Amino acid sequence: MRADPEKQARFGALADGPWFDQVVAANRAFLEAAVLEPIPTERDHWALSCLPKTGSGQRLSTVNMKRMETFVLFRPDEADGDDDAWGFVVVRESVLHRYAASGQGVEEQYPHLKFDRSRPYQDAGADQVQIRGWWDELIDALAQESFATAARELAAPLLEGTTNHARHHNYQFADEVLGRVSNRLHPLQ
Repeated sequence: MRADPEKQARFGALADGPWFDQVVAANRAFLEAAVLEPIPTERDHWALSCLPKTGSGQRLSTVNMKRMETFVLFRPDEADGDDDAWGFVVVRESVLHRYAASGQGVEEQYPHLKFDRSRPYQDAGADQVQIRGWWDELIDALAQESFATAARELAAPLLEGTTNHARHHNYQFADEVLGRVSNRLHPLQ
């Protein structure tokens, strides 16, 4: 199962590209925040794809739970002069509001992030928001208790079921993200 040549080639292409460290770090931050036990639930309950074919070839990675995308990273828009990966995470909006400072809305607390409520996923129910930002902004947000809890509370019921994206799980990439083995000469700093 781990020796899929196409998945190995995708991992190699990502590893040789300029966004590898960004993508590994961001996916690691998401999984650490959202999934209490990532290894026993890997592949069957959540799947990590590497350079998926969806999204006009702009996607760098996708974490799927059940039938939905919970964390997605994209290539930068080089036409705009961007150098960094960007992406989105889907979280429980009510949790963010629960943690919001009195008198200040959650969007005001995180002005660099964009909140999108126009694309709800069926599996997540009505209480969800898609939050977009640069890879490092998403890492910073996920390091905060409010975001980590919002990501974890959205993921918990999804992880009770199986994902229909298991066949796309890239073990070589997951090994790197989960820190099981380093396939690179230069570890994350």
